[in-house]
Amino acid sequence: MAQSYDDFKKENRLKLFGHEDAVKEKEERLSSYYYKTTQYEDVISDIGMQIIIGEKGTGKSALLKMAFMETKDSDVTTIWIRLDELSELYNEILNAENLYQLKTLWKRSISKLVVMKLASSIELACGEDYEKALQWAYSSGYASRDFIARTAKMLKPMYEKYITPEIDDLDKGERGVMLRMIEHKQVRLFFDDFDLDWKGNAQDILKIKSLLLSLSDMTSDMDGLSVRIALRTDVYDMIRNEEFSDKLESSIIRCKWNNREIIKALAKRICSYYNIFFDEEATRDDLTMQYNLVKYLNYVFEARFDKSTRVWGDAPTHRVIFSLIRRKPRDMVKLCLSVAEDAYSQKLNKINAACFLNILESYSQERLKDLVNEYRNQLPKLQDLLVRMAPTKLEIQSKSSERYVYSTTELHTKIKNIQQNMSLKIYQPISESLQMADFHQISHFLYKIGFITGRKRNLSGKISRVYFDESPYLLNINTGDGGYAWEIHPAYRGALAKGINDSWENTLDVEDDEDDL
Repeated sequence: MAQSYDDFKKENRLKLFGHEDAVKEKEERLSSYYYKTTQYEDVISDIGMQIIIGEKGTGKSALLKMAFMETKDSDVTTIWIRLDELSELYNEILNAENLYQLKTLWKRSISKLVVMKLASSIELACGEDYEKALQWAYSSGYASRDFIARTAKMLKPMYEKYITPEIDDLDKGERGVMLRMIEHKQVRLFFDDFDLDWKGNAQDILKIKSLLLSLSDMTSDMDGLSVRIALRTDVYDMIRNEEFSDKLESSIIRCKWNNREIIKALAKRICSYYNIFFDEEATRDDLTMQYNLVKYLNYVFEARFDKSTRVWGDAPTHRVIFSLIRRKPRDMVKLCLSVAEDAYSQKLNKINAACFLNILESYSQERLKDLVNEYRNQLPKLQDLLVRMAPTKLEIQSKSSERYVYSTTELHTKIKNIQQNMSLKIYQPISESLQMADFHQISHFLYKIGFITGRKRNLSGKISRVYFDESPYLLNINTGDGGYAWEIHPAYRGALAKGINDSWENTLDVEDDEDDL
């Protein structure tokens, strides 16, 4: 199949690699390329409440939207809820300071919104019966175990009044939403972006804590109600405490990816764009996985970096992609969109090594900005800390290839040196306040947010890596390092090297990792 550089113009590269915000993607397009990981089965299960936790860019919204789309085709009535749709009561929620008052406000507003959403599916925006149903939901229905059944009973005569048998396909489209609810009495609520205005203050913590406890109560107390909600990892970490976290632990789904899954997701997008059959079965066999996935990537990328490039000559392109993303689908999308834009400016039919090298610095700066934006509520001076983690002149002189790699002792020494010139405070969930942090806490925090990853060489001489979601207790003062050294992730090195010209690319051997694909 012949490719053209026109495939890389803006409108086409968005179709090719997907929108970085899945909620903005058209349903048909998202469904055509979405790759389902093991977490997907948990999200669409019959479990009452599921909380999808993940860092920015790990695909929480895409996971939620796909589950919403697929559940729509079942007997369960699906309702998507945005924060702005609760604006009628949101000022009260923002101003309330009592946990129990907040829980009641959430339950009232959500119950009322359920009735409103169901009624709006057949445009029942007025009428005395409708107003009575809303008032009942708000005043007492929110506390009823049979809330779903009674809502169905109240809406049924309205449905029969406004929808006549002459209308075709009553069980399809928007009109079918209420009919399914009346017949099956099963409702699933999907909450996304409820941490959109999160600033990490005490009121924000109380707001999200009360919401989760309210949803937990409602799914336990109301027959036929289930809930799916997505939250950023930093938000959930800040609201966890001994008071209630044990009630929610069984509901947590960690949204995470490995390199194989991300490359499969990329290959499937390419296949969808070019209308090529994506043979998922052929990508499950370890013996043929690499060949089958790489052949799909070759429609868009040169298979290997040119041998004449200043770094990574003859390296497989997919391994360069591995090295520059943080196991996040959004990183993959952003990287691919950037190199595709560069390819389009050069009128190239395929993305080559030069495209990657041209965008490295800007890509790295954006990833560092992402990290600061996500976690500065937990460590307000994070920007300054990360910038000071750049190699010193002495490190550049003494370490030719591994100046971004530290033993645990070297890491602690570097952080202690930084702390001589600045005080660092980290948010502590138990006290719900910022507290002075020692070098152990700072080291663990950098590991938790993915700025550093663990690495050690295995018996074959290759590097095996560990991320926080795999071994969350490493670098704690009572746990140690597990034999790992610590490496600043390559995604951030271009931003740290800015102004010191340390040729950071030479510190990364993209083929040195244990073979993940």
